[in-house]
Amino acid sequence: AELANLVNEAALIAVRRHADEIAASDFDAARDRVLLGLRRSSLVLTPDEKRMVAYHEAGHALLASVLANADPVHKVTILPTGMALGATQQLPAEERQIRRRPELEDTLAVRLGGRAAEELVFTVASTGGHDDLVTATELARHMVREWGMSDRLGHIAWGDQGPVFLGEDIIHTRDYSDETAHIIDEEVTRILDEQADRAAAELARNRRELDAIATALLDHETLEGADIARILATAGDGS
Repeated sequence: AELANLVNEAALIAVRRHADEIAASDFDAARDRVLLGLRRSSLVLTPDEKRMVAYHEAGHALLASVLANADPVHKVTILPTGMALGATQQLPAEERQIRRRPELEDTLAVRLGGRAAEELVFTVASTGGHDDLVTATELARHMVREWGMSDRLGHIAWGDQGPVFLGEDIIHTRDYSDETAHIIDEEVTRILDEQADRAAAELARNRRELDAIATALLDHETLEGADIARILATAGDGS
């Protein structure tokens, strides 16, 4: 079904450009639309907002490129897409069914890298990191509650028992005490703080590369993974 949706979207894109055949570029554009959402060309950012978005996405892209266990960068854009003001798209080198803890920690660092870049460059955070915080918190909760990745809680899965319907409301029951819930919250906070600090330290250590990616995004608005690799190689050798 997902492949059929992708092919249909690619066909529509090909029709819009009056083509007789679907090209690879149509599939690429279709994948972006499916994964990232529809381009919002009517939304105009101020120069300051655009610069902040550029550094936000540069933070994601840089960390995805330098952290050993992160998925490679496929594309980075500061064009408003879907509900986001910009997007960094990562694609795994191979399909995996199991994720190891170092991979999950790198994923968290990458997700928190946009906010960390804003704080490093502008000394303040913005509302642009909302979705990153939501998805990072959800992942950290899975690590602690369900996957036994907290030394403090041990090898126990602390999950919800499921939804309970009370009239028009839905509540979720849990199979652990308030004290355990407090420890879970502390562990989630610890994991997120550790990866946020790690992201900030890595960005500060690679500040020249961060500036180079942000500048390129402001100039070109969209960069491919190969563009990011070239920028990092050039900035890294000081040329």
